[in-house]
Amino acid sequence: MKRALKEAASLVLGPYRFNRIYRLTLPEPAPEVPDGISLGCLENLDPGAPVSSELRDRFGYGGRDAYGYGLFVDGCLAAVCWFWGPQRFADPLLWQLEENEAILVDLVTASHYRGRGLASVLIRYASAEMRRRGWNSLYTWMWHTHHASYHAFERAGWRQVAWVLEIHPFGLPRAIRLSWHPVWRAPRNRLGSAFGHN
Repeated sequence: MKRALKEAASLVLGPYRFNRIYRLTLPEPAPEVPDGISLGCLENLDPGAPVSSELRDRFGYGGRDAYGYGLFVDGCLAAVCWFWGPQRFADPLLWQLEENEAILVDLVTASHYRGRGLASVLIRYASAEMRRRGWNSLYTWMWHTHHASYHAFERAGWRQVAWVLEIHPFGLPRAIRLSWHPVWRAPRNRLGSAFGHN
């Protein structure tokens, strides 16, 4: 029954995205780092350092206007995240970045290190480093049911500021986009101004 409803919704709505948007605006202190954990910028990573293929694939997020950070457990790369600035991020239907704003576009913990709270430590560290570099506001998005992601961001001090639903009903070539802000977490100065318009 559930699968049939999903297929029917897919036929009516077409391809769709339903995301939560999170924001960090307050200064983020560097995290307390547990023993055996180290953190650093991926641009400083030794090219000869061993990296699992699971994480090596994520280095494709690097390049122009990209900022990568890694978390190491006993010297082994265990988690990575990447931010993009407004020159690199080009998805105005999802979010419109302004100057001095960046968006976290990728976060992954290697499978054998999951379940230890490492993602939140990396998010806190990377956020503090981005703020130190002069970025005023930091954003990210995630699929609406990805509980592990939004719990990790909330533990790191981020708050949800919006929902975004994008649909292509009945095969229409142009997307219909709806966005709304949770009243209990609405940002004071960005309501209605953060999204690109169709």
